[in-house]
Amino acid sequence: MRTLFIVALMLLAACSVNGKQATVDRAPLETALIVGSAETPDPVLAKVMELEKSGVVKDVVVQESFPVQIRLRAPRKVIDELNRMPRSGGLR
Repeated sequence: MRTLFIVALMLLAACSVNGKQATVDRAPLETALIVGSAETPDPVLAKVMELEKSGVVKDVVVQESFPVQIRLRAPRKVIDELNRMPRSGGLR
């Protein structure tokens, strides 16, 4: 009985995820070009790297330009969030 209880707890823990993250994981990925900021360090690039580590953003390619241009694949909601980030200098 104790073993069954432990197995049930493990399954419950494995199946429970943050609802927001689960929604992002199921959203179709779109390709986008995100323009960074002229700030140093670049907050847009930092956010992209954070999202890549967490697995939300895929296939990140940082192009050497100023400000940086970042090609990536991500759900539309994430792309929109990145595009809304405030920037100083550069193109939009």
